[in-house]
Amino acid sequence: MTYCLGIDTGGTYTDAVIVDVENQTVLESQKSLTTYPNPIGGISKVLDSLSPDYLNAVSSIAVSTTLSTNTVLENTGDTAALILIGDEKYLKTDDSDSTSSKIEHYIIVNGGHDGNGDESAPLDTAAIEKFVLAVKDKVSAFAVSSYFSIRNPAHELAAKELITKLTLSDGVSHPVVCGHELAQSLGAYERGVTAYLNAMLLPVTRRFAEAVISEMKRRKISADIKILKCNGAVVGISEAMEKPVESIFSGPTASLLGASFLSKRDTCLMIDVGGTSTDISMMEDGFPDISESGATVGGWKTKVRAIRMETSALGGDSQVWLHSPSVSDLSLEKIKLGPRRIIPLCRAAALYPEILSVLGDRIFFDKFRFNEYVQPIRFFIRSGADVALTPDEQKIYDKIGDRPTSLHDILWGINYLPSEILSSLVQKKAVYMIGFTPTDVLHVLGDYTEFNAEASAIGARILSSFLEMDSVEFCRQVKKQFAQKMALEIVYFLTEKGLSDPSGELPAGKPLSDSRSFIRSFLSFKKPYAKFKVSVPVVMIGGPVQAFVPELNELLDAEFLTPEFFDVGNAVGSLVGKVSKRVEISVRVIQTESKYDLRSKGVLVHYPGGRRAFEYRDDAVAFARETGRAMIEDYMRSENIPLERVDLTSREEDVFISKGSVPVQTTFIFEGFAKNSL
Repeated sequence: MTYCLGIDTGGTYTDAVIVDVENQTVLESQKSLTTYPNPIGGISKVLDSLSPDYLNAVSSIAVSTTLSTNTVLENTGDTAALILIGDEKYLKTDDSDSTSSKIEHYIIVNGGHDGNGDESAPLDTAAIEKFVLAVKDKVSAFAVSSYFSIRNPAHELAAKELITKLTLSDGVSHPVVCGHELAQSLGAYERGVTAYLNAMLLPVTRRFAEAVISEMKRRKISADIKILKCNGAVVGISEAMEKPVESIFSGPTASLLGASFLSKRDTCLMIDVGGTSTDISMMEDGFPDISESGATVGGWKTKVRAIRMETSALGGDSQVWLHSPSVSDLSLEKIKLGPRRIIPLCRAAALYPEILSVLGDRIFFDKFRFNEYVQPIRFFIRSGADVALTPDEQKIYDKIGDRPTSLHDILWGINYLPSEILSSLVQKKAVYMIGFTPTDVLHVLGDYTEFNAEASAIGARILSSFLEMDSVEFCRQVKKQFAQKMALEIVYFLTEKGLSDPSGELPAGKPLSDSRSFIRSFLSFKKPYAKFKVSVPVVMIGGPVQAFVPELNELLDAEFLTPEFFDVGNAVGSLVGKVSKRVEISVRVIQTESKYDLRSKGVLVHYPGGRRAFEYRDDAVAFARETGRAMIEDYMRSENIPLERVDLTSREEDVFISKGSVPVQTTFIFEGFAKNSL
């Protein structure tokens, strides 16, 4: 038998599965809480819980992780510098000012090429040298992106060589990431952002990958290790360490692949409810729906090809909080969900039982000052992070211990409400908040009882008392509100895709923003005779997500599936990814500039890493086809994939000046996929 190990490190849990390849079945699955800041602790713990007989027999390992995404979102990567090469007016984009302001060490220098790959201006090596010498002791890596480097990477490569020489110390130089190495599409600034993020992720990803390798060696497991990328492909762990930006959204991608595999549906919608967020994506005919425009993460627009995904800041650990009384007297309008993630009351009580002894006695009664940080049920606990604090922050921080401290105790002895200070301490991750969440709701309703249900029940009773509601009814309303938000995201996603049918009531020809307003109103005040029709199966992944199916059925006309092992679908999905390679090559006819004489001046072929000139188009096309196939085959050999296991496809996209003429440009897109055993 052939066994494979799949691992997913999510925001809350680290999951592991053992899969029998021949029988296409999950033999065993386990979960462990993810450890921070180093996730290897959670991985080690979940591996300890697997059967040694299965674990020692695995022949391959695949890992998906939220590490890259969270590092970018939390801005906890190593410091990097960005060098853009070209005319500044061509490097500006609509969002370049806002994103470049996030980069402390950043410069634009003269150089770059034109659309044919000819030099537009000489590379300003003096400016690069001055900049590198000024910042090399402040950064751990450099990113370089040059105008039209996808047509000629010479200036990027020259800058890389210069930086490597200038930063050499004790035989080691700073890593340098070039934009053309990560993307072959137009957009020098976006390629620069992609390279910059990759540069800042290099050290943290290397530490993680080396820890995984070390952990497997410690266990004497010699299996091949792959990392799942955000387009559904897997790469060897060595390549993953060089291109960590490609593992952004690795976690949701794993969930999508796992949903398709476990449900045995080649076309399906996936909804993954995690601790922090809810992610929605889609499989079509066995392949992930890919966004060609590039992934956007934390406000950074990249050139990374990733699954098309809708994400909302709503998860099982999102806080449920009460808004202060307002003009409206409707109790339900005072119940707020998220967006901040906190530690569920039930989980905290399981770890710190002393919470129960004070939970029911210490209530903050001043409901007119309720906000996200001041609630009738709120505890704070130190995170252990070493962060700089202001004197005012330090005063409140000193009142918070290494075990849960109630808001009542924090307020004791002070005559003001430190809402802004508590907010700042949470933002800086100096402390974590503990409170009521949807996970607690499920504990009260009996849908999920993993932790301390008594703490959840007390919390529900206290919160509902401020709304003059029964505690069980309060929890049912929160659950319904959560399901409504899930339904909203599903319909938003499918409306953009053009696959939803709201019984003919969606406003025709209206902007998407208007449609979204209509969808929200439609679901909030649902007519009993109409539902949104979802034309593809909806596979639900993650935690106790099946608990929301009854509420979703009231809102949507859809087939909801919760297949076996849905709670570890992401770990299964990490094994489903295929080794793949995509290569784009363009063949461009260079014509005379006169509009009266359109004779060809030759043909240029632009391929990853270089360009080549030909006199005749037929020769250029033959070279492009041969080069694309060879690059796919060489990559597969480097990944130890026999060529007989590779499916290679190609397509051509032509651009014509007039009907019936010879194409002035042809883009060849080659894709190779290793046949997966799963």
